[in-house]
Amino acid sequence: MRPPLGADHDGSALRANRDRGAAAVEFALVLPVLLLLMCGIVDFGRALHEQVVLTQAAREGARLAALSEPDTVARTRDAAGALSGADVNVSVTACPANLVAADAVVEVTHQFTFITPIAAIADTFGGDIGPINLTGRGVMRCLG
Repeated sequence: MRPPLGADHDGSALRANRDRGAAAVEFALVLPVLLLLMCGIVDFGRALHEQVVLTQAAREGARLAALSEPDTVARTRDAAGALSGADVNVSVTACPANLVAADAVVEVTHQFTFITPIAAIADTFGGDIGPINLTGRGVMRCLG
């Protein structure tokens, strides 16, 4: 029969309590680093997604401008529909009327803001990683 907890003479119950306390201290030391890493992964993934959306919208806008389609700016904003439309800026360099060998260039910009406390933590330590301007650029030969 086993003696009740704390009544054994070899001190194993006391050692188990100390081990439990050590695990709690180690967890408290590692947790902020893991949370910071997780927040960075979330914001990096969002920024990468927005960059891909901007690039695709710029390519679509360049195709529209190269074909001299109407409403290039509005249709490019629609192509970037995954982002909030008011924050998407579109600049179009359209094809000249008589020059077929020129390029149509469309640049789409958007200001990315962090949703995790990464920016606040960086500000605490003297860094400044406020909103980031993302840009997508599309170039296509004018087809006349």
